[in-house]
Amino acid sequence: MMIASKASLIYSGSKLDFKDTVDLVTRNAGASNVRIEVHDADRLTLSDEERFLDDIRMIPPQIRGQVRSGGGRTLPITGSGKLSHSIPVLVIYDGIKPVDVYPKDLMGVKYDLNSAFKTASPSDTLGVENNLVTILSSKPELLGPGLELIHREFETGSGIIDMIFKDPEGVLLSVEVKEVADQETVGQVLKQSNGLKDKLGTSSFRKAIVALRTSGNVRAASKDGGIELYLIAAEKQT
Repeated sequence: MMIASKASLIYSGSKLDFKDTVDLVTRNAGASNVRIEVHDADRLTLSDEERFLDDIRMIPPQIRGQVRSGGGRTLPITGSGKLSHSIPVLVIYDGIKPVDVYPKDLMGVKYDLNSAFKTASPSDTLGVENNLVTILSSKPELLGPGLELIHREFETGSGIIDMIFKDPEGVLLSVEVKEVADQETVGQVLKQSNGLKDKLGTSSFRKAIVALRTSGNVRAASKDGGIELYLIAAEKQT
């Protein structure tokens, strides 16, 4: 398990769409007893930027993975070797020693800032669902071409939506992740959708359930509720 005593969150204060992510990371850090320092990337001195870049590079490659942007991925270091201002960046320390960084791409899986302070859960179900969220964060194309993840754990006032994506036409897709989807899941998604509709002032968005398997008559209930149903499964190749 990662040992952390403090973390530095660096983001552009001029980008209002980062607020939800910053608030969530700050709450997660507090729940993990990690002191967090917030820095406005637009106000950093050149020496501060270089210090954060050096800290990121000091983290062992087997932990930090890929942190340089490229191949359609936006990561903490830009393609030209500068600190990225287009995304929030989280550097985690044990004392003064940098020990981890987010977001990152490790062995083809992208870990976002919400992965930073997760601890082991006594529930195997939650572990499976967290893994599904990680897969979808890294491979949104499993749900359709051109999707971009824009929110995690979005509070609607009628429940928390696990993930919200945006397609190339700007249409939102809300996603509920379950190990086993049942009719209660369908009701949960419909309730969350009502809350999202009230927040957005429109019902022009898609809604989906992603699960490993189903229980009961979920397919029919999902179809009746206008909910897309996706099952993630291993496919035998040989």
